Amino acid sequence: MDRVSVVVIGAGAIGLAIAKALTAQGREVVVLERNKTFGLETSSRSNEVIHASIFHVPGSPQGVLCRRGRDLMYAYCDERGIGRRRTGKLVLANTEDDRATLEEFFRRGRANGVDDLTWLDGSQVTELEPNIRCHAALLSPSSGIMDTNGVMRNYLGDVEEAGGAVAFNAEVVEIHKEDGGFRLTVRDNGNGTTSEIACDTLVNAAGIWAPGIAEKVEGLDRKFVPKIYLAKGIFFKFQGRAPFSRLVVPSQPAWRNGGIFTLDLAGQGKFGPDEEWIDEVDYNIDERRAVGVAEAVRSYFPALPENMLVGDYAGIRPRLNGPGEPPADWLFQGPREHGVAGLVNLFGFESPGITSSMAIAEVVSKMIDGAASPFQPAAIYGDGKTAA
Repeated sequence: MDRVSVVVIGAGAIGLAIAKALTAQGREVVVLERNKTFGLETSSRSNEVIHASIFHVPGSPQGVLCRRGRDLMYAYCDERGIGRRRTGKLVLANTEDDRATLEEFFRRGRANGVDDLTWLDGSQVTELEPNIRCHAALLSPSSGIMDTNGVMRNYLGDVEEAGGAVAFNAEVVEIHKEDGGFRLTVRDNGNGTTSEIACDTLVNAAGIWAPGIAEKVEGLDRKFVPKIYLAKGIFFKFQGRAPFSRLVVPSQPAWRNGGIFTLDLAGQGKFGPDEEWIDEVDYNIDERRAVGVAEAVRSYFPALPENMLVGDYAGIRPRLNGPGEPPADWLFQGPREHGVAGLVNLFGFESPGITSSMAIAEVVSKMIDGAASPFQPAAIYGDGKTAA
């Protein structure tokens, strides 16, 4: 049985970023991924946006780490020659009543260190993007897009170059607590055989599957395993030349109903995610939802032609809040919180997780060295949520 310093479960953007950071410190790291390659689930099904940290509560995990991660991501892409572009983002107020929401976003953005936000009135927005009709907008010049696959591929290369390893088709089926660490039973999803690996430290970065992994950990009180809610989002490709040159975020409810516009590096435009709550993992696309998405888009793009949207792909965000509940932030959980030496759990990590991935890795590195999470109090309620 092999023994290493750290096992990271999950080879999405966050898991790979953590492994990258730890191997750079000289630690012996193995990443276990249940799928045949990296990032096949949440990370590969994102909108590939580099977020600026406009929407998140100042001082919160998402607020702090998105802002830090944004700068790290632009620098990393430039250093490695990974495709990225500062497209800028328009956050719209469709009516005067929506302006209060923009004022709160402006306050949050400034508090998070986003110092380049600009107010625009409706006519100024139309000068920049002739197809948009709105009351006012915030312009975020530092928002952009990236080649997410390229980022993850480079993370993987960094891990391997530093002596780490990533095992694909490696599904963790048992986790036993032993003196000085853990012993994991791993099934090869390619041939069905099992093997064991031991480690001193275990990082659970399994995304959607993180609660299931945590439940396998021998000695972890189940009160520290929160319920994850699945928010499925479908993206719809715009068939034709992209109607905007910048990213666009409309007012609610168009925001959650598929009205967000993003671009990829090839210039292809898409709208989404059109969100719905689901009970089981399902990446199927319901083309009928394009009708509702088109209605959301026309709230600010009234000239949208008929039948221009076609289902592209779907992603699922693991959330700690359910339908109708206030948004919940990421949950970092280490030995100081749950009492199991050597175990770090990451729960509810969704957008802007890819943007923040290297900043998240910095936090996890410190937790492995014995520090408490800087964002969570030591006391955690029985439902797995932290004290206010």
